[in-house]
Amino acid sequence: MEIQQVELVDLESVKRFISQVSEIDVLPNFNDQGKAEYKSRVLPDVVMAFDTERFQTLKVIFAGEIIGFGALRDGNYLTHLFVSKSMQGQGVGKQLLSTLLNTTDTKEINLRSSINAVGFYESYGFEATGNEAEFNGIRFVPMRLIRQ
Repeated sequence: MEIQQVELVDLESVKRFISQVSEIDVLPNFNDQGKAEYKSRVLPDVVMAFDTERFQTLKVIFAGEIIGFGALRDGNYLTHLFVSKSMQGQGVGKQLLSTLLNTTDTKEINLRSSINAVGFYESYGFEATGNEAEFNGIRFVPMRLIRQ
């Protein structure tokens, strides 16, 4: 397993990877409106994560395939963290998250966790900053990590 910086040539394979993971882990938690919103806005927004001025964006490669993807915006907001279903529970997500967070000295990191990932983020030290919320059918929990 190797964690690497993404490059523009990775865009289509990353979009395909995120779509596959989303179908299994994310979309089942949304109503029809949320599914449509996610597919029309959230998935295409991954292109923005390739802006190296604002984002630290990494991929995890195993056996020549992308098995993880993460993006940290402006050093303080985690916008994406995806791990293929077959690799979940094996430390890939924590290693990817640690690598992303090691790229910034910011003391407070925020994110909007998908419903299925709240426990993962809590195990890393993130705390919910509010109740489960919904925006155009997309359910999430706002969370924050305060580092010493």
